[in-house]
Amino acid sequence: MIRQLVNIANNSGQQSQGKQKPLKVTILHPSAGVNWSGGSEIFAIEMTRRLSAYFDVELLSGAECGEFSLKAGGVSRAYTYDLINQPLIKNLVHRFANHPEIIIEHLTNFLPCFSRCLINSTDLIFPCNDYGGLAVAAAVRAIKGTPILYTEHNGLLAQGKCLKRNLYFSPDTLVVFDKKTAAFAHEIKPQQQLNIISNGVDLNRFTPNGTKLNFGLTTPIVLCVASLNRNNHKRVDLAINAVSRLSQVSLLVCGNGPDRDYFQARGDELLGANRFKISTFSFDKMPEVYRSADVFTLPSINEPFSLAYMEAMASGLPVVTTDDEIRRYIVGDSGILCDVTNPQIYADALFQVLKTNWQQKALNNAARFSWDNIALKYRNIILETINRKKEETV
Repeated sequence: MIRQLVNIANNSGQQSQGKQKPLKVTILHPSAGVNWSGGSEIFAIEMTRRLSAYFDVELLSGAECGEFSLKAGGVSRAYTYDLINQPLIKNLVHRFANHPEIIIEHLTNFLPCFSRCLINSTDLIFPCNDYGGLAVAAAVRAIKGTPILYTEHNGLLAQGKCLKRNLYFSPDTLVVFDKKTAAFAHEIKPQQQLNIISNGVDLNRFTPNGTKLNFGLTTPIVLCVASLNRNNHKRVDLAINAVSRLSQVSLLVCGNGPDRDYFQARGDELLGANRFKISTFSFDKMPEVYRSADVFTLPSINEPFSLAYMEAMASGLPVVTTDDEIRRYIVGDSGILCDVTNPQIYADALFQVLKTNWQQKALNNAARFSWDNIALKYRNIILETINRKKEETV
């Protein structure tokens, strides 16, 4: 990648020369490098890699995940999840918080991240870990005036609960994934600076070409990538019910979670061992997983902007999913959107996509979401945010 660093003296995007200091951007996500299945974690890593072509970028992460990363210093949620969810401890701590492991992550990472941003001057802070990172950025801004760029990954989940909370931090620029979320945010806080930018996908990693895996299942195979929690918005049980209505079609669920045993039992009951499997794979293995399936499905509700849809399409897979505004924009003509709560309609949609080759449509659609194109949009917004903050302080 050719680096065209933007410097303080000239932020037009021309190649930095001599000893001029490039603009510095600090990205925060204490789970990045530890959790390779989370959308916001992948987003933070991809943004760091690509924005490094334009800025001096540092990612405060949970573990080493590239030459631009530095360990944040606190405890990542992944390290406390299993302990907190032990039966005796779970009954106690869940009385006070739904996700205590996230609260622990935010609390233990606040001081080291705050200190790093305060001591090592940065031109913009880009938190990617929800309110924990926003709290760090807001504290630094209160002292040094450093502007904040924030991308809302939860969208309108739970009636926009997270978005409402995060607007209290007043990021200098807020990025959302779609027009509906933008309208919601504007209604709550009309003066908030807003931009709409979609999520992205690495078109060099996710491709139909390359090695494939043998899952030991009857083909064709429907793939669902989701966390296994009966109480979340992924609704994996709907996919199991729909595929069970199709003879000789298998379902591979890629993911993990507290209710894995429940979903395993449900799949075994409705599909049997030769047509159902739950597996977990490393992030590096996911391109092979996608290209080894025949269709992708994720029957979630109020999905903000799942990377899984774009990774599937970039791998040449058609998508069958919930019919709503955001999925119409993401999936386009690369599959079928339907009422996934009706098992027969859902099953019919899966059957229809399996009858046709959708690969070229999927690839063409995925090309809209190239990380390189997305990063260029963020580059421009970062420059606008820094310049606007400077003008306000003059």
